[in-house]
Amino acid sequence: MTERNTKEVVDMNANRFGGALRLTVGAPSCDVPGFTNVQVQCAIDRVASAGGGEVELAPGVYSLADSVHLRSGVTLRGAGEKTILRKNPVKTANVVCFLGFGHDDILVDNPDAFAMGDGVYIWDAAAWGFYATVGTLISRRGDTWFYDQRHSGDYTPRDRAVVQTLFSAVSARDVTGAAVEALAIDGNAAENLPLNGCRGGGVFAHRCREVAFRDLIIRDFHGEGISFQTCDDAEIGGCRIERCRGSGIHPGSGSNRFHIHHCTVRENTGCGLFYCLRVRDSVLEDCLFEANGQHGVSIGTRDTGHVNRRLTIRGNGGAGVYLRRCSRPDGPHNNLVEACAIEENCAADGEAEVVVQGATAGTRLIGNSIRRRPGKPGIVINPEIEELELSGNRIAPAGDGAIVDRRGQPADFEPTF
Repeated sequence: MTERNTKEVVDMNANRFGGALRLTVGAPSCDVPGFTNVQVQCAIDRVASAGGGEVELAPGVYSLADSVHLRSGVTLRGAGEKTILRKNPVKTANVVCFLGFGHDDILVDNPDAFAMGDGVYIWDAAAWGFYATVGTLISRRGDTWFYDQRHSGDYTPRDRAVVQTLFSAVSARDVTGAAVEALAIDGNAAENLPLNGCRGGGVFAHRCREVAFRDLIIRDFHGEGISFQTCDDAEIGGCRIERCRGSGIHPGSGSNRFHIHHCTVRENTGCGLFYCLRVRDSVLEDCLFEANGQHGVSIGTRDTGHVNRRLTIRGNGGAGVYLRRCSRPDGPHNNLVEACAIEENCAADGEAEVVVQGATAGTRLIGNSIRRRPGKPGIVINPEIEELELSGNRIAPAGDGAIVDRRGQPADFEPTF
């Protein structure tokens, strides 16, 4: 038995008696040598099959032809900025026939564009968002590819359906207790195309519990920096998200009780953080949102019960804090913005440093320091707002226009998402 095999048997026996398997990836001396997603995935799957543990990535650049897929009970850890996951350039082909909902076959005009194991994204003009599908190519028969998912929608040439090698750098689906720590992601946006945030991001989680993303650097992804959808108790801590071509962080549809803290989110083309549909009961604290293209923090449809505190929100293109204009049933109720520094936003457009609107109850702005961009109000309150508490906020310059309160005016408005 070789020295490496002996080590593996010892590790497996340790795991069987309550230990945890640890594998290294990358350099020739590692347990799994190699610098692609294939070697990383091999190690993650081996550790997961042994009951959980750690996969440690050596310094180096790892090329990604598909996502690194997390598994329950496995922590993926790099060596900080020296460990880089870099997305390969996009490949694309057009769908040539009707691909039906629930099917897994893929027929395109150039099947040779793709290779076994490629991550692919299928969508068309009528099937976007959650109706698009992301999966991995697993077999080919003649000119027909098959992947490991079932189509989430109908895809047709009439609606310009395409297959593209677009995917998250790190993906977690239906996992519990997984973590990614101390590595960098290079989204290689210049050689890629947009991936919608309902199906991916630099880091993406869907239907997960207790996943953690810590001390990551995510740059230049052609979509959201971090997106998580229908997840409970996610943690994002100490991450730096820069120059992504979507929002920096996208807490998404139906997620509960996230904790996001000590992150720096800047120079992304969308919002710094975009609360999506029915996100609830979470804590966002001690973060910097700076120079993003749209709003610093945007809160909208059914996003209730959030604590937003000790944030620095400055120089964003839209408002610093923006409550979207929702109807009463869809309103973002009972949200707190406390002890934040909100400074000279509205760099591109935006009505005010803070915009409070929609038929929304229980909004509290407490103890914030607001520095106005010249010509912009500190706080705008639109007429349909309900049960707003303002206390201890400092607005500079004070005086005319510091607060524009439209309550009492007609509240006729068209609700948005």
